[in-house]
Amino acid sequence: MPAPCGIVTLTTDFGLSDSYVAQMHAVILAGCPEARIVDVSHEVPPGQLESALFLTESAWPHFPVGAVHVVVVDPGVGTDRGLIAIEGPEAFFVGPDTGVLSSAIAESERPADASRQALSAGQRAVEISGSGAKASLVSATFHGRDIMAPVAARLACGAPLESVGQAVESVMVAPSLATSGESGRVIHIDRFGNAVTSFRSADAASELRLIVTTGWRDEVSVGGVETTYEGADPPIAIVVAGSSGYLEIAWPRGDAAERLGLRIGDSVRLASS
Repeated sequence: MPAPCGIVTLTTDFGLSDSYVAQMHAVILAGCPEARIVDVSHEVPPGQLESALFLTESAWPHFPVGAVHVVVVDPGVGTDRGLIAIEGPEAFFVGPDTGVLSSAIAESERPADASRQALSAGQRAVEISGSGAKASLVSATFHGRDIMAPVAARLACGAPLESVGQAVESVMVAPSLATSGESGRVIHIDRFGNAVTSFRSADAASELRLIVTTGWRDEVSVGGVETTYEGADPPIAIVVAGSSGYLEIAWPRGDAAERLGLRIGDSVRLASS
């Protein structure tokens, strides 16, 4: 197992207008006062699994070995969906067993379609719904606070994985965010309005066009691959090789999603320039 480093990260769709995030912090610190909590994002669109995957995938590899990554994007809270903790060679992951923790799984081992999959060598998982680490009173609508946070706190303070749940042999795994071939989609829109596509920058030729089919206008064609967001003057839509390794559709000094009507899930097609 990786030696715990005391860091707990949180990725949720809670937003910041309510006290949900503070309650998660409070429970983690009560269970592990020396924990250092890092908020990856609390602005995941409600229930949007792919955005949660993109944010955790792009963030967690930069943390020290032994960090605990908690993902609470859980529209099925209160149902019979499971809750799990995964231990890998470099990190722990805690969240619903819906595929939202798939960034813990190597991209080469992710299935073509969401499915239950056996863990690979070097990984273990436990089911934590009935964990002894959970709160004495569990709300049916806030498992993040009452189950996931106490489990994360215990792991961050060095408790072994088997102390927080019963071993399971398989977990739900979502497909890779990255797509090959000519068909892709918008997987995330950042706060600047840049639309992150499912095409890996490393797989793209410098001379290409992205054809986007949006929900409310005709196809939009965006060409070339830029290395900065500066673009031309006057500005036009550009393709940027983003820092997370994906091609992004951007608008220099503007909001591409707003100007082009882009939404998460919009179809994107790769074409020769």
